[in-house]
Amino acid sequence: MLPRLLLILCLLLPVQAMAERRVALVLAAQDYKHLRKLDNPVNDAVAVEGLLAELGFEVTVETNRDLKRMRRALDDFREDGAGADVALLFYAGHGVEIAGVNYLLPVDAQAGSADAVAASALPLAEVQAAMAAVAPVGIVLLDACREDPWGGGGTGQGRSAVALNDAVDQPKPGLGRVGRADGVLFAFSAAPGEVAADGDGQDSPFTEALLRHFATPGVEVRTALTLVQQDVYDRSRGKQLPYIESGLPKLFFAAQVGELGERDRLLVAMAGLPPALRAEVEALAREKDMPLAPLYGALMSADLAGKDKSARAQALVQSAESFLRFRAQVQLLSADDPKIAQFRAEAEQALDLGAFDLARAALDKAAKLDAEARDALRDNYRARTLSEAQTHALAASAATADLRYDLAMADLTKALALYAELEGPALARADREAYSNLLWDQGDLLRNTGNTGLALRSYRAWETVAAARVTEAPRDMDYLRNWAVARVNIGDMLLLQGDLPGAEVAFRAALEVAQKLAVRRDAPLKWRHDVFVAQSKLGDVAQLRGDVPAALTQQEAALAVLRQLLAEFPDRDDVQRDLGLALDRVGDLRKLAGDPRGALVVYNEAMALRQALIARLPDQDGLRDDLATSLDKIGDVFLSLNDPKAALLRFKAEVAMLEKLVAKDPGQTRWQNDLGMGYLKSGDAHAALGAPAEAQAFYAKALELREKLAKIDPGNTDWQRSVALTQSRLGRLAFKAQDFAEATRRFTAAEAISRALAAGNPANASRQQDWAADLDSLGDVALMQGDPVRAQDLAQQSYAIASSLVARDPANVENQLGFVASLVRVAIYQDDPKQFQRKALAILKDLQSKGQLDPERARWIGIIEDQLQKP
Repeated sequence: MLPRLLLILCLLLPVQAMAERRVALVLAAQDYKHLRKLDNPVNDAVAVEGLLAELGFEVTVETNRDLKRMRRALDDFREDGAGADVALLFYAGHGVEIAGVNYLLPVDAQAGSADAVAASALPLAEVQAAMAAVAPVGIVLLDACREDPWGGGGTGQGRSAVALNDAVDQPKPGLGRVGRADGVLFAFSAAPGEVAADGDGQDSPFTEALLRHFATPGVEVRTALTLVQQDVYDRSRGKQLPYIESGLPKLFFAAQVGELGERDRLLVAMAGLPPALRAEVEALAREKDMPLAPLYGALMSADLAGKDKSARAQALVQSAESFLRFRAQVQLLSADDPKIAQFRAEAEQALDLGAFDLARAALDKAAKLDAEARDALRDNYRARTLSEAQTHALAASAATADLRYDLAMADLTKALALYAELEGPALARADREAYSNLLWDQGDLLRNTGNTGLALRSYRAWETVAAARVTEAPRDMDYLRNWAVARVNIGDMLLLQGDLPGAEVAFRAALEVAQKLAVRRDAPLKWRHDVFVAQSKLGDVAQLRGDVPAALTQQEAALAVLRQLLAEFPDRDDVQRDLGLALDRVGDLRKLAGDPRGALVVYNEAMALRQALIARLPDQDGLRDDLATSLDKIGDVFLSLNDPKAALLRFKAEVAMLEKLVAKDPGQTRWQNDLGMGYLKSGDAHAALGAPAEAQAFYAKALELREKLAKIDPGNTDWQRSVALTQSRLGRLAFKAQDFAEATRRFTAAEAISRALAAGNPANASRQQDWAADLDSLGDVALMQGDPVRAQDLAQQSYAIASSLVARDPANVENQLGFVASLVRVAIYQDDPKQFQRKALAILKDLQSKGQLDPERARWIGIIEDQLQKP
């Protein structure tokens, strides 16, 4: 009974992705039995343990171990840390080289001869092998190149010991070079063949420097260790120079990325880059006829050196174009005050040198001078205010060129406050248009960096200004259209926050204006295009309410508008791009209506259109994001048609495309959100292929990304929902593996979010569906854990939601399938379960007869028929 029930519940579940793991082993030896004892290794180990723990490492500490226990610690580390992303080993104690082999000396190391030492010591090669088995990135920090323990040449102040009895193959002071060490970075406290001091304080000089510099924010580990190296060298007055050998396959930052000083960033960029990367920068500078330094500055500011070549090139092109736009703006805008002109010229010169902060400082001086002049010279108040606003707008452009969105936002806010002072009929029309555009830019920047609440406030401010202008000049169609566009953007934010009624009001107001303007003889393309936008948005609202027929009517009307525009303007790439979006929406609704093959037709049309656009416009990132959307939707259809292999191919291509976009611009949250979806869908495909480990890995990546976005903007209900969906997927994997404790944890987390979202927006059908599905999942787990009372209660709650949804919109196939799942569950707890099972079977067969039942759900028919045959 139990396996059969588990199978049924797993099949009824709808098809449904971790941060870098760091592990460290810290070894210290000082209480030597046969060698000179040391004072500080255990102190070193304790201090390093604290440092690594703060950096997120899982740390194991072993002190004063003999050879057997040291090897056991290494074996335990290999086993417990397997599968980590980064492995680190720190060792403090004696270390020597014998006949070309490096050894770490446990506390029971012998001192009679070189052979005795070698037989009682731990070869460094064993450490290297263990690191390779644990993680692809290994870091070995050896504070072991102590003053010669046996040769008699030591000062007696370092980590030395008694001399050996024989001189044959006597150990050399310090440790030797490692040579090739793929995947591992070795940092020695002294150069090959040299020795290191034990230190006069609690820690050795090498460990002290590690504590100061290893966790430097924003510094890659090799650079951090270079700081350690120079610190030790300086403090020892040239007596000790640590040595680094690196075979790391990729960059590793011990601490989170932070901002270094501007001059240091540029020096590193221009002095330390490899020739191939320098060639990339210089070729682009020649192509754009611009200085080199701004590109090097952007390269460091956005950390582009570690990205792949394509992503780096795209980001550098964006920086170059922003720089050129800034320079053009400086040349276009004239300043009456020669000091203002001087400061703006200084800013331009600073940007030529790549000194973005210096440029901002010069622009700040100009803005402050304008502010002072405004207060002192009332006759020039308007001109000064406008000039200051323009200067802040320039500074925002400069910050955007440096990919520093926080600084851009600060200057946009200042510019808008100044424009608000001037707004009115006396302000020139071009300046009023500039004001509206800045409000639009501010809202878009907030939206794209993940703050819907502030974006909504910015769009509302824009709508208020636009509405006042309409009142002032009701016959001005440009003002009327600007007001309608502001309403569309407000509706978008309300939709993201789950306010369907508010969004619908905003979109309907925009559609009314758009239709009025579109019929005018002098209507330009953009006015007619507004009809498509507003109709499509209303279709989105209807779809979220679960009214598939109404949504399809709106989207098909919007699609017809675009097809007509494209017939008249066949060369307009923007219209073709929007046609792809319209096709996506129609495909989504066909799929919801139970016509996956019909959806596939329009999805393929949209993908072909996007591929053609990318061929003509290869540098437009938005087109690649659109193509990723096509791959996602087509993969979904293949999943519904029970072809997970074909689906996985699409999802892999989607993820690869989005990872490049995110690498190019990590601050663009829309791409991060899309990438999270790609990870989730890849997990779905692996789950359908019977590969739970691979599915779990993708779900974990999706969850990490989605939780990060949800924290950025808690008001974005779509992002909150994404977290719940991912938790539910992980719960489903645990359920199938019969790990019911883990399944309960995941489903509980998902249900808490879905319940809050459903309560906050009862009109949103998808939110109600999510909640019902999570209640079902929790009930399934309760039943498997032997708690039928709780299982029945949860099933009844879900049944009530599913019944309400199917009554509200019986044409919605997803609603009907959710109702079927609830019927089957509720039947388990009935005296006469067959009446519920028959009802579920009738719905499924009706959908099948209409061609609205996908192959995956068609299997439910056989399962229910089997149950009906049983006495």
